[in-house]
Amino acid sequence: MRIKRLTVAPARQRGAALVVGLSFLAMLSLMGVAAYMVANQEERMSGNTRDRIRAFEAAEASLRDCESLLGGFGTLPTFNGSNGMYEAPAFGDPQIYETINWLTGSVRVIPQVGGAPAIPDVAIQPRCIIERIGEIERRDLSGARSMPQEVIIETIYRISSTGFGTNTSTTSNLQTMFRRQ
Repeated sequence: MRIKRLTVAPARQRGAALVVGLSFLAMLSLMGVAAYMVANQEERMSGNTRDRIRAFEAAEASLRDCESLLGGFGTLPTFNGSNGMYEAPAFGDPQIYETINWLTGSVRVIPQVGGAPAIPDVAIQPRCIIERIGEIERRDLSGARSMPQEVIIETIYRISSTGFGTNTSTTSNLQTMFRRQ
C-alpha cells in the first residue's frame, strides 16, 4: 500500500508582522534617544547651576574678607592702589571695579589657610577691591531734641568682589557699601 502525500501549497506571506515589529522598534529607539537627550541636558543645567552657586559663594566670601579689613577698631590700610585698596575716582569718571583686570590687576585675594586654597573647588581664587568714596556728616538724634546734637563723621567705602566657579568662565560679581566712624 502506497501512501499518498498531500502537498499543500503555502499561502503567500505578506510580511505584515515584520513591518509592524520594525515600526515599534523604531518608535522605541526614538523615545530612548529623546529620554537620553533630556536627561543629559538636565544634568548639564544642574551642573551649571551648581557652578554659578559656587562662584556666588566665593564672591561673597571675598566680600566678607574685605569687609573684615574695615570692620575692626584697628588701623586702616593705606588707599594707594596696592593690594586692592583705592581712592574712588571722581563722579562721572570710569569706576575702578569696571576697568580693573580682575585676574592680573592690583586686587586682594583671600589668603591661603595653612598652604591650602581658602576656597576649594574653584578655578581661580576670589578677589576683591575696596574704594574709599568719601566722608559724610551724620547727626546723632538719640538724645533729646532740645540739646545740641553731636556730629559724627563717617567714611563710606565701596567693596567689589568677583568669584569664579570650577569653570573660569563662570563668574559672579558682588558689591556692597560700607560705612565706618
